[in-house]
Amino acid sequence: MNRLVSLAAVLLLLCPGAALAATDFSGAWEFSVREFGDHNFYLPLTDGRLTLEKGGAGYVAHYNKLTLTGRPGNNDLNLACQQDDKSCGSFALKLSGGQLAGTGTLLGIPVTFKAARPAARPAAATVHDYDPKSFHNFYSPALVPVMRIFPGDSIKTRTLDSRGQDFDGKPRAPRGNPLTGPFYVEGAMPGDTLVVHLDRVRTNRDSAYQTNLIASTALESGYLRELAKHDAGFNSWKINAAAGTATLVDPSGKMSAYTIKLSPMLGCVGLAPPRDEVLGSGHLGPFGGNMDSPQVREGATLYIPVFQPGALLYFGDGHAQQGEGELPGQGLETSLDVQLTVNLVQNKALAQPRLENPDYVMIMGNGVTVDAAMKSATTEMSRWLADAYGLTPQDIAAFLGTAMEYDIAEVVDSEYGVTAKVRKDALAQLRK
Repeated sequence: MNRLVSLAAVLLLLCPGAALAATDFSGAWEFSVREFGDHNFYLPLTDGRLTLEKGGAGYVAHYNKLTLTGRPGNNDLNLACQQDDKSCGSFALKLSGGQLAGTGTLLGIPVTFKAARPAARPAAATVHDYDPKSFHNFYSPALVPVMRIFPGDSIKTRTLDSRGQDFDGKPRAPRGNPLTGPFYVEGAMPGDTLVVHLDRVRTNRDSAYQTNLIASTALESGYLRELAKHDAGFNSWKINAAAGTATLVDPSGKMSAYTIKLSPMLGCVGLAPPRDEVLGSGHLGPFGGNMDSPQVREGATLYIPVFQPGALLYFGDGHAQQGEGELPGQGLETSLDVQLTVNLVQNKALAQPRLENPDYVMIMGNGVTVDAAMKSATTEMSRWLADAYGLTPQDIAAFLGTAMEYDIAEVVDSEYGVTAKVRKDALAQLRK
């Protein structure tokens, strides 16, 4: 027995790795950097994804303009940060319970650093049946997710109308576009793009409502003075899902034969906004939100920039149908049954949401005026053509000068929405 112990001791001295192999830190890590337990958005690291690659006796990773090099121990990793060949900080980290954590400095500021491996993606995608019990009237990165899902998964659920009423007409949430969610998408990090495909968007009751006067933001002051003589209220609509139509419940004689074709859509599809922003559900922006585009309907695919870990997906504000501009301030407001599928494009950021259907590629521009929203949409369409097709500014002028179409999606909320769109059959003529 003593000889065996002595032999084991010799082996430990000669080959310590035979008893305890050094930890392999290579691969992907999802990290967070905090100052006093909170975000500091002026720092070059806050939340994101690092991929450590073995190099020489250590590791190397790149994040935006930063280069991080690591010197490993058994369960320790010392990371040094460089930017433009100058030191920008260092971290002393220890691996425990699958989490890499420690302290350090970044740009001279004391910080904590935490990282964990991404959640393992299941072999098969899942369809999640979600029966919502609570709703929110704002987009926020601080809300606890109602569910964690993986790219490739689908969500089958429902939304309330803008008054907070469910499929049975009962109020379930405060008025003002209550949202279903948020849903945490595993692996999504700032700088990614979340892909949301609308598999199914259907009405689930036989009634809808809509304000009965055009919104003041869409009219000239002289006509508004004339409208002041009329009582504001609501039009009620009868939905016939089997026929795919809707009609006014109490129409005037002039409107008694007026029938519209149903085109159910989601007024709101958005992610948690940047930084620590909390925005009401009536807002729209680069994070998506209350875009109120009639194009956000069954069969369409949205591409939305991610600003927070997990993306945090919200949706709601169902319309049975809506004209461009949402001129009365509402579509045909109703509740919906919804099924959507999410996917993820890593390390590919957008400036504005993009929307696709079988016929068009569309950019959802927004701004405080229609003019600003049009410029937002046109600029991002130009950038997308340069990135996706390698077009020069001269190419873009020739193409958009002959192929561009615009929809005015939204003129009644705090921000305006303009959709720039080009047909896919025109894009098919471009050589990549």
